[in-house]
Amino acid sequence: MTEQAIPRALSIELRLQQPGLDIRAQFRVLPGRVCALVGRAGSGKSAVLKAAAGLMPAKGGRIALGTDTVYDSAARINMPAHERRITWLDAHTHLFPHLNVKANLQYGLGGAGFMGLGFKRLTPEFDKVVSWLELSSLLTRRPEALTTSQRVKVALGRALVSQPNALLLDDPLGEVPPHEQESLLELFAEVPARFSLPMVLVSPRMNEVIRMADEVVILHEGRMASAGPAAQILSDVSLSTFLEGVHAGSVLEGEVKRHDIDWLLSEVDVQGQRVTVPATLHAVSSKVRLKVRARDITLHRTVPTDTTCSNHLRGRITQIMLAGEHGTYGAVGMELDRVLEAGDLQLKSGAPIWALLTRKSIQQMGLAPGQPVVLSFKAMATTVSAWR
Repeated sequence: MTEQAIPRALSIELRLQQPGLDIRAQFRVLPGRVCALVGRAGSGKSAVLKAAAGLMPAKGGRIALGTDTVYDSAARINMPAHERRITWLDAHTHLFPHLNVKANLQYGLGGAGFMGLGFKRLTPEFDKVVSWLELSSLLTRRPEALTTSQRVKVALGRALVSQPNALLLDDPLGEVPPHEQESLLELFAEVPARFSLPMVLVSPRMNEVIRMADEVVILHEGRMASAGPAAQILSDVSLSTFLEGVHAGSVLEGEVKRHDIDWLLSEVDVQGQRVTVPATLHAVSSKVRLKVRARDITLHRTVPTDTTCSNHLRGRITQIMLAGEHGTYGAVGMELDRVLEAGDLQLKSGAPIWALLTRKSIQQMGLAPGQPVVLSFKAMATTVSAWR
């Protein structure tokens, strides 16, 4: 039996130099949690991952696993990649074409006996990883005989067998056909908790970030534009230029409460208020995240009675941002009210949510910070994803 090491947090503080780009990033990821690096192409996200793994040089900074330093420019510490065991995985899988699947997986065992930081982890048994990823029937095949999805599974399996201290994902589903991405995404989402690993994700697809991320760091031209809990950062329309542009909106965290089989709808509790969504396969009591675009939300003084919107949530305006003095639109920031089971309001800060309205509508309604409002949106305007 291999001795189990205490899971350690991954701390990254890096300065990197790329052509035309000076990158500075600082964040920490606890075991069993996921930090997503988000930003436009060329903002330095992949470079941060590669430098953390020891695959490219850094200009300065420090990288640590718990209290153990693997890179420190000031102390002249720079462990090679195989000793750091901070595993980097991208869409290309990098399987050895001359080896079958079993040999590719076993190659990961080579790092298990390395001294590295002097720790030993209780690596999931080889057969357990193979079973979990459903690779048993593929063990004798060569990579060229595998589908893209199967190659990604093998690459993930090899990474896990190698006993990584942390896992860095650089768009691992980037070459997988869209209709096959969801099942793989569910596997990747299980990894942090199942293997007690800190994980960093880079993906251009916001549904993957919403599904997996606990924290989000936004990089813009190499610098951190914002960082914090995923729901908070992904719900900030002021950051939309770095996120989804016209598709920007809010991410609400809730729990499935019931399914309406007759109408093929489900109800989700969000801080004591019910949100109706298209029927979801997530079981009652499951934790989920809802995405609502800011441009799909309308505001009212009272609950409207003649409308096709199924959802009417109570909240309070926190801020209003206009796109210039003579701009067309403005963003209205709000906090949802927390409602107790007895129907009373709880005076605590609620979930942030934004609406994108024309400047004319904002002025005609006389909207201002501090005012109570009713937020309305259709059930079909929401998308639902599981949440670890």
